[in-house]
Amino acid sequence: MQCWIYKGKKKQDHYLFVEAENDFSRVPATLLTLIGELVFVMTVDITPECRLATSNPVEVIKHIEANGYFLQLPPKEEAFLKPSSDKGTPIH
Repeated sequence: MQCWIYKGKKKQDHYLFVEAENDFSRVPATLLTLIGELVFVMTVDITPECRLATSNPVEVIKHIEANGYFLQLPPKEEAFLKPSSDKGTPIH
């Protein structure tokens, strides 16, 4: 599925994936207001096998097909605070 990705100027690391270039007709007005003016980032062809930075491609495709858009939110801060087995002993 080809989609267009935009970022909002008001919300850092919020990315809006839409099914057609510059078509925000299916995106709720309140969401558009919340994320602010949109800036084009890239066009991407999403397949179930592709790797996305923080989202499951199958879920992205389903959401775009059903709703006309997908909003990718930034990773939760807690994810950065959890120790990982490959990072050694956490500092307390």
